[in-house]
Amino acid sequence: MKMNDVLGLGKILPIDKLLDILSSVTSRLSKPYFDRKDIDTKAYEIKKLAEAKAEEMKIISLAIKENYLLTGGIEYKENSIGITSPKELSISKTENSILINPSLEDRTNDRIILQQAKKQLNIESITAYAAEELKNEPPVTDEPVDEDWKTRFFNIAEDISSDEMQALWGRILAGEIKQPKSYSLRTLEVLKNLSKEEAEVFTKFANIKIVSVDTSVIYNQDNGAFLESEFGITFTDSLLLTELGLIASESNLELSLTETNQVAQTNALFIGNKGIVLNRGINTPKQPINVLVFTKTGAELSKLIEPIPNENYIKKICSSFKHPNVKIEYGDITFLPNGQIIMNNNVEYNE
Repeated sequence: MKMNDVLGLGKILPIDKLLDILSSVTSRLSKPYFDRKDIDTKAYEIKKLAEAKAEEMKIISLAIKENYLLTGGIEYKENSIGITSPKELSISKTENSILINPSLEDRTNDRIILQQAKKQLNIESITAYAAEELKNEPPVTDEPVDEDWKTRFFNIAEDISSDEMQALWGRILAGEIKQPKSYSLRTLEVLKNLSKEEAEVFTKFANIKIVSVDTSVIYNQDNGAFLESEFGITFTDSLLLTELGLIASESNLELSLTETNQVAQTNALFIGNKGIVLNRGINTPKQPINVLVFTKTGAELSKLIEPIPNENYIKKICSSFKHPNVKIEYGDITFLPNGQIIMNNNVEYNE
């Protein structure tokens, strides 16, 4: 059995798996590290260290600016010392004191210390978000997270500094811990290079994702007219996501429900926490609708965004499958741990 196999069934606690991952990429940690109070304390300490170092650098740079001719052109730029000349600094006198200008080596060391402190803070903040995601999760598979994946993830994570993006990357780490191979290396690279504007466009698409079996699609029955009028999604937006490799470039793609012969069928479509159930009687013909299809990378990234169900959108989808042999219902969906799906607050579509 592997590490802390709590059930003897190849299952371990998510937080143990997170600690095991961190032990291979950073310093040894323990469970109390992830207590919210401890996380905030550590983050605060590192933040203050970084702020103090930055303030020190500002003071030094101000003094250097006052001795500009002596230094040959050294100035403070965005939390770092910009050097326009390799000239060494010496002791200089001001009117009331003696200023000892730091050497190039000292300034370099200060910069490296500040950078590494920031990188460590970024990693710890992201892993804290991952711990929050995992704290109430049941035991997960003991399948290890791929070594190359871990290396790539933390190389990217150390440079993620905004709270919003740290939360997003924390969710990715948590998702990979719960189910390895959830996010490919390609997906990590695409997300790393995604601009804020591109992310906003992608979010519009992910908010209306329809899941059918293992396929993620977007309703496009009328060649984008409804998407633009209801959600402001334009043809240019679709082109952008195609160029980014998040939406399939093929046109005229369909989500098709096969014809029923001697056996009735029940099909289900999911949009976030809403579901559409299609009870298709015997001798129902094939029912296709035109869709945009998420690529593998797009589908993986879309899992980070919880769709916002829109009733007009749900009714539009229902209308595309309207047929005398088809009973259509939609409502709230609950996914149970055993894989069972329950729908509550059912509404029958009759429009």
